[in-house]
Amino acid sequence: MLFTESGASFTVKTPENAFVTFNDSRVTEADHAFTSFIIAPLFLSAYSYILFKGSFLFDRLADGKTPFTYDFAESVKWISFFLIAFDILLPLLYSLIVNLSADRGFYFNFGLTSSFLVGLILYIVSGVLKYGISLQELADDTV
Repeated sequence: MLFTESGASFTVKTPENAFVTFNDSRVTEADHAFTSFIIAPLFLSAYSYILFKGSFLFDRLADGKTPFTYDFAESVKWISFFLIAFDILLPLLYSLIVNLSADRGFYFNFGLTSSFLVGLILYIVSGVLKYGISLQELADDTV
């Protein structure tokens, strides 16, 4: 951690969620509370939408439908895009709102959570599903 004369700090963390944090001690808890008040509904609605779309996929599987359709693979792909995008954008948006609401000082926080990894895995799964669909079509054409 490096400190400057104005009380600002710069840290690079790997064990926690944040990779890079720029922080100034002049940013108050009230600024963070205000930002959390704004970000929390966005966070809740974004992840509720992702879980809602995911529940439809599990419902299709529970009904005995095959996952090897283009619609299913595209749904998995879009869920992966949403997970990756929200995991990247929400910390950046949080930092932006803290900086806009703070009278003095600055705050920047960026890191990736397990949502990013789950999004990457789902993206790979969607590619495997599409490959399985193409193999099935090839097998159907040869018979």
